[in-house]
Amino acid sequence: MLFTSITFAFFLLAVFILYWFGFSRNLKLQNLFLLVSSYFFYGWWDLRFLLLLFFISSSNYIIAIGIQKIENNLFRKSLFITGLIINIGTLVIFKYFNFFMDGIVHAISLIGIKANLQTFNIILPVGISFYIFLSLSYIIDCYQHKLSAVSNFFDALLTFSFFPIILAGPIQRPISLLPQIQNKRIFNYDKAADGLRQILWGLFMKIVIADRCAVHSNLIFADSSTYAGSTLILGIFFFTVQIYADFAGYSNIAIGIGKLLGFNIMQNFNFPYFVRDIREFWKRWNISLTTWFRDYVFLPIAYYVSRNIKSDHFYLIKAEFLIYTVGIAFTWILTGLWHGANYTFIIWGLFHGFFLIINHVGAKPRKRLLKRLNIRNDNIMLTIVDFLVTFIIIMLSWIFFKADNLGHALSYFSGIFSLSIFTIPVIIPKVTLLLIAGFSIVEWMGRGQEYAIAKLGSNWPFLVRWAIYYGIILLIFYFGGSEQQFIYFQF
Repeated sequence: MLFTSITFAFFLLAVFILYWFGFSRNLKLQNLFLLVSSYFFYGWWDLRFLLLLFFISSSNYIIAIGIQKIENNLFRKSLFITGLIINIGTLVIFKYFNFFMDGIVHAISLIGIKANLQTFNIILPVGISFYIFLSLSYIIDCYQHKLSAVSNFFDALLTFSFFPIILAGPIQRPISLLPQIQNKRIFNYDKAADGLRQILWGLFMKIVIADRCAVHSNLIFADSSTYAGSTLILGIFFFTVQIYADFAGYSNIAIGIGKLLGFNIMQNFNFPYFVRDIREFWKRWNISLTTWFRDYVFLPIAYYVSRNIKSDHFYLIKAEFLIYTVGIAFTWILTGLWHGANYTFIIWGLFHGFFLIINHVGAKPRKRLLKRLNIRNDNIMLTIVDFLVTFIIIMLSWIFFKADNLGHALSYFSGIFSLSIFTIPVIIPKVTLLLIAGFSIVEWMGRGQEYAIAKLGSNWPFLVRWAIYYGIILLIFYFGGSEQQFIYFQF
């Protein structure tokens, strides 16, 4: 049941009506109805997935209560570690088992030993990476006394299965989601109307922009060896636009649905391509995931390394640089691996980690150089150069993300960096380029808002404003001939 399907539209309408007009007087019944709706939505993909979701949710519910009630530190820690093993172990088995088995076989073969380790045709449950991270943050926060374990079993189940966010986020942590579940929600017309606008924009991003770009990026990547460098650049440009419009579109729809139901779901994208450096990009792209890795991976690793370094230098390396580098390296290897069991994702993560380190190291020298040259940081030419360099780095990184394997990625790179880059692209879809141009203008105009059309035309005449909305709806129906899955469903 895709967010972009007619089936989901009827499902959401039914949920909305019963949620507000049938169960709003009783919070427990309202939450129970929302839980049943969430399980129905998730089970629509595959009923077998529900058993795993229920197992993970129930385990975390029991473990968190135990962590809170047990006073013996050893038992408490053992229970916490058990929770980590259950969550991480489940993710590893379903997502990485065959990847690690293949890696072991390859490593053994390098020393001349032939191995035939068993692999299995394991189905990857949709959304598993997202609800496992929800579960991990729940038990970690309970263990660190940042969050009290929820006593109501159904509230706990709902926390891990809330249907707007279970498939592809945002990763709304229980520390902020649980209070909203436990407190009465009152219908707010302005909030609901805002939610509908955000859903509308999310549908436009996915159906009109992302799916349109996908046609061209898939075509070029599928047969990249036959195209000139100029066409390959166009192919990765289309994918760069596609993945943003696809994922941010999903997030906008999810957040908008949350608003319809009286929930505040965190902003997940903040116009990430309008930035001047890679660090700022990662403050604005998939915010819920990057902040999760920051809080639960980077900061603990940085703290551990800093605690074990007793001086300002470690073998002639500045301690501050070493702490940051080690933290970034581990964080971005795991970030890449989180996206999929493929070496391309690990390289993609290291690629971004490398440029984050470059940005970190070069920040002070850049500042001194600009001061010496008497150039203000907000200089228009400098801003344009920064934007172009950053955008090119981001665009090149998506090659690893999109490619089937490392060989495909390297072949794509070699095709770009050849003399054929100066030829005219074979594929020039004018309609798609015009749509991207219009989309970019609207995004730029609305970059100071939560989403691009949040306040678009708010001071304009009623008829003009609604003409824009109907225009967007017409474009959605015109280009919405086929349903295409969201990219992040595979993660």
